[in-house]
Amino acid sequence: MALPMNFTVLMTDIAPAMGAVGVFTSSILGFGPLPAVLNCRKTKHLGEMNVDPFPILFGNALGWIIYSCVTTPPGVLIFAANVSNVLLGMFFLLTGYNLTPSDSVRLKLEILSLFFLSLWMGLGFLCAMIDDNDLRVNILGVACNILVLILFASPLSTMAKVVTTKSSASINRPFAVVQVINCALWVVYGVFAVKDKYVWIPNVIGFTLGVMQISLILLFPKGRPTPEDVEEHLLTESRDE
Repeated sequence: MALPMNFTVLMTDIAPAMGAVGVFTSSILGFGPLPAVLNCRKTKHLGEMNVDPFPILFGNALGWIIYSCVTTPPGVLIFAANVSNVLLGMFFLLTGYNLTPSDSVRLKLEILSLFFLSLWMGLGFLCAMIDDNDLRVNILGVACNILVLILFASPLSTMAKVVTTKSSASINRPFAVVQVINCALWVVYGVFAVKDKYVWIPNVIGFTLGVMQISLILLFPKGRPTPEDVEEHLLTESRDE
């Protein structure tokens, strides 16, 4: 079913502006862990913080930076949306590496960091040797989308917990809303401004997951906290003091 011509023209006109706003909302999501990370640096203790996502955040943002360099025209907004996330991801990663008391966690961070650096150096060099720009875009686009899908595993586990406990206390409400807005902006930008499936497909998935989280918030209000939620709250308060 074709979209009405007036609607298509309107969305094409406003899509670049939505991409510009998407740079801002992407940065908001990237800055999400910063207060908790700064608190850990202050107390010199990680507490219950899970550092596993940090190398993936770094590797994902770095991949999109490289991808933005091979698109035609160059993906200036994609680049801008991921610059802060590369720097923040490295900051979070180094903080976790420095503060974790576990040698196994430190080894895991080392392996993941070296893997992502090797991955993007290797793919970057490979793409530099390829004359076909469409092939370069496809190679890097597929790699970036695979990493995005890995990142999406975290919201899925959170939603499973909500359904099991019948409480949405574990969902960060403001960031669920920002995720929906951010993904919607990038879907419009990817479809109408740059017509890039590697931009809009992962954001359709992210938008869907965000809507699912908001639906769970409406279906399962915070209600009575579980013992795990109480323990987590007490740990958070003790770290904030």
